[in-house]
Amino acid sequence: MRKLKLISILATVAFAVLPACQQLEPDAFDKPSSTRMSEFLEDIRATLAAEQYGWTMDYFPGSKYAGVTYALKFTNQEVTACLETAPTVTETSSYALKTDDGAVLSFDTYNTVLHAYATPDQKNYQAKGGDFEFEISSFDKEKKEIVLIGKRSRNHCTLRPLTKPAEEYFAGVKEFENSLAIPAAAATVDGKEIELYVDSGNRSITIGEKGAEEADLQIVRYILTENTLRFSQPFSIGNVEFDEWTYDAQNGTLNGSGVSFVKFIPPGYVTFEEYLGDYTFYYNNGNRNFKVSLVEDEPGRSFKMKGFSTYFEPVLTFDGGRGRLNWVKQTIGGSGSLEYILAPWDSNAGYLTWMDGVGLIGSVEDNSVPDFVITFADNGVWEDYTADAWLLWSMNGDASAGAVSSWTTATGSYQVPGALSMKKIAE
Repeated sequence: MRKLKLISILATVAFAVLPACQQLEPDAFDKPSSTRMSEFLEDIRATLAAEQYGWTMDYFPGSKYAGVTYALKFTNQEVTACLETAPTVTETSSYALKTDDGAVLSFDTYNTVLHAYATPDQKNYQAKGGDFEFEISSFDKEKKEIVLIGKRSRNHCTLRPLTKPAEEYFAGVKEFENSLAIPAAAATVDGKEIELYVDSGNRSITIGEKGAEEADLQIVRYILTENTLRFSQPFSIGNVEFDEWTYDAQNGTLNGSGVSFVKFIPPGYVTFEEYLGDYTFYYNNGNRNFKVSLVEDEPGRSFKMKGFSTYFEPVLTFDGGRGRLNWVKQTIGGSGSLEYILAPWDSNAGYLTWMDGVGLIGSVEDNSVPDFVITFADNGVWEDYTADAWLLWSMNGDASAGAVSSWTTATGSYQVPGALSMKKIAE
């Protein structure tokens, strides 16, 4: 199966905050390990509470969600938190520094801000891949940098001191984000022609050698500071390692480790705003059609397709680096123990799949006309077949339970035969 290589933020890390006591050397330390651990945790507590403006925390939830920054202000017992997405909304709760096979920072009292990515809800029954308990991987007292690892996700987060009030800092982050206008860029790195695509809505970069197969590209995630893109973990191209980039708006370059990636616009690039509007949706090899609309779901990140069915609205995500659409298998409802899904279908071979990630890519060849055409093609994840259509299907756990014949799409049935395309209706 062809898959993109995701730069792992889930990699396990050898965890050693304090040197281990060796049984054969009882005098190696002048204090018991429990005393040393207690003193270590109190040192961290004092360091956290001493910062006037608090700390930023680079936070990377599950891979479906963009990285964000928290601002955290500590006292000896409590923490006040806000998110860059809502810097004026704060909440205070208790926290704990404790031992659990090592040193742990735990936000142990429910806090709607701190638990936003770790609490399930009706839409996200498995939450958003976040954590509220973190192993303390490292503590650099001189740099005032604390590296954390989520206990459930194994995602890396880093605490760094704020030098100004959180609201002022986040205003600077927003200003920098608004200045970023670089969907794609290229450079020569370690003797190779490298291209990258910046998906700003999902805060990720797809990068690799020019002309490489999708399977050979890397995806790296980032958060924003007031003037840089900071990656979830360092990554390498050949012998060159990158961990943070600056952006030069005047020259249209991303810069780091002595390399400047120069901006370019991919062929057929369509912006998020240009996708919004009404379309004629063609199916059954273009012989039949119905009307749909793409409306904003999450700003800059996804659309809902109205008119596809009276029972549900498919969600299509926006690939901001390449200006195209991703439409993959998704849950659309359910009844009792049954889960209803929009299932990718190879309508020529007659097979369907309920595997996550399988679906279609929608791209535009000619973006110079207002009534441009979006053509949908298999995204390459389904190894043995070619997705070109959709079925409404039901699942009982991991087992197929048959067609959802009680629901229909705008075709009048549970089937939407391929090939699929959409032509925008010019205003």
